[in-house]
Amino acid sequence: MLRRVGRILYWLTAALVSVVVVAVNLRLYYPRGADYGPDRVGPDVVAQLRFLQGALRDGAGERMQSLFPEGFFFSHVLYGLSWVEVGLRQEPGAPLRGQALREARWSLEQLGSSAGRAPFDQRLDPPLGVFYVGWTTWLEGGILKLQARDSRDAAEVAHLERDCRSLARAFDRSETPFLCAYPGQAWPVDSVVAIAALRLHDTLLRPRFSDTVSQ
Repeated sequence: MLRRVGRILYWLTAALVSVVVVAVNLRLYYPRGADYGPDRVGPDVVAQLRFLQGALRDGAGERMQSLFPEGFFFSHVLYGLSWVEVGLRQEPGAPLRGQALREARWSLEQLGSSAGRAPFDQRLDPPLGVFYVGWTTWLEGGILKLQARDSRDAAEVAHLERDCRSLARAFDRSETPFLCAYPGQAWPVDSVVAIAALRLHDTLLRPRFSDTVSQ
């Protein structure tokens, strides 16, 4: 009898724990519609970004670099791109949109630092490789998206155009669409980001890379 009661209690407890676990996971994957969306920022997003802001300034990127070759780079580029997405969900002139632009620019500065460029090879085509140039250019485009068309920073526009020309020339010269990220090493996903950056250029500025993208 006691054994039977014990089994019942065991299964009831297991069922309760399973329900809780499923509920937590559903909440993560399917958040309440009123909290998140293409025109809204969830209540936890900015708090998490501000936590990352402090962590990155305290050396989190360098610590990630000790774990894998793109640790520093990815820590900063994904942080900057996340701020871009937050900024695009704010009205022009809103304080949070201004903060998003500042943090995205700061992230781009880190990518251009010696630490950000260290793992990549200047001898590749494009210089530093498609991984570095593709992701960096994607962030550059995001920074321009946060600015009004008639008041974009001229130097940032020129930087985006320069990097896109470098990417397009590399694609046009290559026998394969999969450009190298490291000497003798290429991953298709890196070229996807680079092509997306060229398309972003053509939506923001005068279209000029449609032939390269189509090819």
